[in-house]
This record gives sequence, C-alpha cells and structure tokens, in this order.
Amino acid sequence: MSLLALVLAGSLAALASPADVLDRASLAALEGEGYSFEGRVPAWDSLSELLAADIEAVIATVDRPLVREHAEAKRWPAGNVGRAFDTRWLRSELAFFQLAGIIDRADRRDIVGGCGELRLIYRLAYRQPREEGGSVGSRLPLTLNVVMGRPEPCAASWADPLAAPLRLLRVEVNAQVVRFPSGVETEFGGQAAYLLAVYAPVDGVWQRQALENTPDVERLRADPEERARLLAWMAGHLEEIDLGAYRIPEGFLATRAVSWSTLGTNRTINKPFTRLFADTVLPAIPSDLRLIASPAGLLERLDDGSCQGCHQAGAMAGFHLLGEDDPALAGVTNRLNLPLSPHGQAEQGRRAAYVSALLAGQEPDRFRPHSLQGHSGTNPPCLPPAQSAFVASAAWGCADPAETCTVLVKEEGLSVPFGQCLPAQEALTAGLSCRGGQIQTGADGYQDRFVQAELYALPEDKRFSATSYNCRPTVIGVPLGRTYRSCTKAERALEGVLREDGKVAEEICAVVGGSAFDRCVEGDFHDCLDGIVARGMVDSCHAGRSCREDYACQALPWQLPGMPAQARVLAEAGVGFCTPTYFLFQLRLDGHPVP
Repeated sequence: MSLLALVLAGSLAALASPADVLDRASLAALEGEGYSFEGRVPAWDSLSELLAADIEAVIATVDRPLVREHAEAKRWPAGNVGRAFDTRWLRSELAFFQLAGIIDRADRRDIVGGCGELRLIYRLAYRQPREEGGSVGSRLPLTLNVVMGRPEPCAASWADPLAAPLRLLRVEVNAQVVRFPSGVETEFGGQAAYLLAVYAPVDGVWQRQALENTPDVERLRADPEERARLLAWMAGHLEEIDLGAYRIPEGFLATRAVSWSTLGTNRTINKPFTRLFADTVLPAIPSDLRLIASPAGLLERLDDGSCQGCHQAGAMAGFHLLGEDDPALAGVTNRLNLPLSPHGQAEQGRRAAYVSALLAGQEPDRFRPHSLQGHSGTNPPCLPPAQSAFVASAAWGCADPAETCTVLVKEEGLSVPFGQCLPAQEALTAGLSCRGGQIQTGADGYQDRFVQAELYALPEDKRFSATSYNCRPTVIGVPLGRTYRSCTKAERALEGVLREDGKVAEEICAVVGGSAFDRCVEGDFHDCLDGIVARGMVDSCHAGRSCREDYACQALPWQLPGMPAQARVLAEAGVGFCTPTYFLFQLRLDGHPVP
C-alpha cells in the first residue's frame, strides 16, 4: 500500500496482525461481548488498593512540593508546582476503564513458551455531568495491560485468538504519577515520573510480581555476589539477548520501577543495566551477533529491554498504545491522531510477518530490532557514526544525506548515546529541535538538571515572521525547543498540505497554545480549548511520519471556529500535527476535575 493510500485510509490496519483490534467501533462492540474491564479483571477493589499503595510509595520519594488539586496549586505563582496523581480516580464514580486496543503477541512464545499472549489494553477515563446537561470527560495517563494466555492447539489460537478461551495471567500498569510543569522544570520543558508495576492473581489474591528483564538496581548494588551472578547469566545468554528473546531469572528483578521523562532516551536514570555495570568488565562479544557489537552495545540492548527502556524508546508520553479517541469523550482539542507510538507503528510489520509465518507452518524470524529502529519523520532517532559500539553505523544513519546525526542530550556514563537527525540551518522547517545540552545527574530523576546549548543561531523572542524561523524556548513546554514561524494566508487555508505528488508537506499551519492554553488548566478545559484559535507553523504527522521524542501526533481540530474547510479533508485523510505530549490533557495527570 502506498503512503498516500495509507494516509487516506486513516488507519494502521493494513500493517496490523490479523488479531489486532484498534478501531473504536470494534472495541466498543467487544466491550459489550465479554471484553469489558469488569469482565476481565476480577476483584478490582483489592487490586486498586495495591496499585494505590505503589503510586503513593513513588510519590513519597519525591522531596519537592506536590499537590493534587488545582485549588492547592493556586498557592504557587501561576500554579507552577509539582502535581501528584490523585489515587481517588481509581475508585471514583466518575471513572471507568475503556478498552483502547487488543494486540496479538503470538511472538511472545519465544519468551514465555506456549502459544504466546494476547494483550487487552485499558485506559483510565472519566465522564463528568454538566449542570446545564450533558457531560464532559477525558482519558487519563494510566493504562492497564491485561495479559491473557492463549490456549492450545496453537494453530487454532493463532488463526482466531478472540474466539479461543483466554486465561488471565497478569496486569501490567503504566501510570504517570508525578508531573512538574514547564514553569517548574524550565530547561527540561517539564518532567514526569511513571510507575511501572505488575500484578497477578495467585490463588485468587492479587500480588505484586517481578518486572520482566528489569533488575532491582539498589538491591544488586548492595549485594556484589548477586550482581556477579547476574553478570554470569548475561555471559551465558548472549545469543538470546542479541535476538531480544530472553528472560532474566526472577531472583534478580525488581517489583516496581520508575521511569522519567522528558529527554528520557538518553538519561541514565532510565538505564538500569548501565547503572549496574558501567564500570564492570563485561563479557567478550562474539562477532556473529545481529545487533550487539561490543560490551557497551550489550548494556544498551539490555537497557532497551527493561521496563524503563521500553517505556522511553519510541514512545508517546511513555505509552505505546493509547488507542483511538472516543469523540463523545475526548471533545475536539484533546484527541490523538494515531493510536500507536512510533515504536508501535514500526513493530506492526514485524509482528504481522511473524503471525503469517506461524499460520503458514513456517518458523518465524525471532529477531527483535531495537525500539528506536525503523522510525521516520521529524528529527528521527539515529546512531552517530562514532557510536559503532552498538551496530553498524549505516543501519542507524539519517535517511536524508543532507542531515547530520547529532547527540542532543548528553550525560556522563551513557553506554550508547543516541542522536537526532538535524538539517543545516538553511534547510530548517517548522517543529524541529533547536536546543541541545548536558544532563547534570542528580540522586534521582527529579533532581536531574539540564543545561541547554544552542543548535542554530535563531531568535527566541515573540517577533514572529512567515519567512524566518524562531526557536521557541523550553520554558513554554516544548522540550529541546521548537522551530516555529507564523503562517502565510495560503498556509492558514491549509493549501498545499496534500501535495500533487501524493505526499504530505512537512509543515502545517495548526492550532497552537500560548498563554491562553495555560489558563485552561483552571476550569473546564474542553470549553476553554475550544476557544483557542491561534495558529502557527509546526510539523505534520500521519501514519507514515512520526513526531520526535516527547511529542505526539494530535488530530486537527477542524470543528473549531475559524478553521478552514480543508482542515476536515486533512483530518479525514489521517493528517495531524506534532505537539508536546503534555499539551494534550489526556496525557497529563493535572488539569482534570476533582475525582
């Protein structure tokens, strides 16, 4: 299928495994046919108590001011204070869990055996009645991955997984539990901490479980003998680790992890193996492996396979499946344009090929690429030529020979620092990174500091032009800055976005936030955002073009007053625009009503 056909289809279905379900209508129908949250997750009251305790435990480790309600935030200038997840949402009468997607993971047989797994992804959401009638609502940045075991015979299960009886194995949680707005974390463009945890029913009682391939760093640091045993295990399983089809014994693993954004891909706080073994003599690496080329590459492969690595690399606000928005719930300006992260999109083809091989009676390719491979779009991730320690540099270069792979976020101790593809200043377009810098490592993620440096000689004032670019500063919530200019009359009419050659232009005159956006936190953000019609040039996105790290593909709000008729055409063709993830209220824990 051509890129244009894929865009016009407005769907990733052409790439998906036969069992994947991503469209909202099908998911809603399945919820009424036995796939509701209540029907798949028993004893929620008990599980929610465990989850609430783990959320509160993470919040308690952050030694900075945190509030839960906007009324409390008003005690600080402009409400600039850290925000903590309100665990009352887990039991609120306003809240519910909505099925956001079903993902076929037959390929998990390489790791867990049997017939693999099926993933039911549920997102926490709420619906609040309005005094004048009707209701408003949103989804929240908390997902439950309900992992189901697939029964034998495998051939029947692979052919029609939804028709087979499924067995609940575990529930994996990804929850944003702390957020610092950009007015507090001015250099990072905002920061957030996410809880990663797993629970399973054992004899009918929910219990915490070990996190897959995620070591307990603090415990192993304090136990040199146990750390040495993990190192020996690594040395004996290099081939499986290289393939990405391995499973570290539970005795080494943590039962809870915290992942930090923004700039999370190149932060050592999110790299547990680098933190454990950076100063250790590591095993010699065979020359015939497919991905790992050195001891540093071994650490990066393991870091990428940890919960923190999976959470950060190629994600969308720390998530890989957020699902299509329910228009009745999301409103106009709180909608995502794509249900999957850049990594999720890149994985679709591999997993579909895997299932096709199984159904044909063939042995599939077990190799899993690194989470940052296969992306395209704005400032795609890359490996600088000097970093041949991981894989051949040609495999990670920039597709455009005029662009340079540059490490924008530097931190001492990184095993393999990744870069972004940057154009020369004369080739700039809207939405690109325009700042880099150095992480100053703190004792924990919230104590990290980022010292910025200019990438281009661009102004940061508010004197915008339609013919030259400005670097919007991180303090307004745009990590690594964002190249920006004002729109011409033709661009405001969205002319030329769908080009005659069938491609989508890299720039689009979309809705932007500004000071009016900040005020929307204070009340009903649906009504408030619907009144924002400021426009500016940013980068476009669609199923064939991803946004850069810490940005998400937002749906064009064609329904807003002042938007041209062409906006609806583009929206229905699957074209959106890149926005900082926390500009979408469904991806931030603050700005919502009291539970």
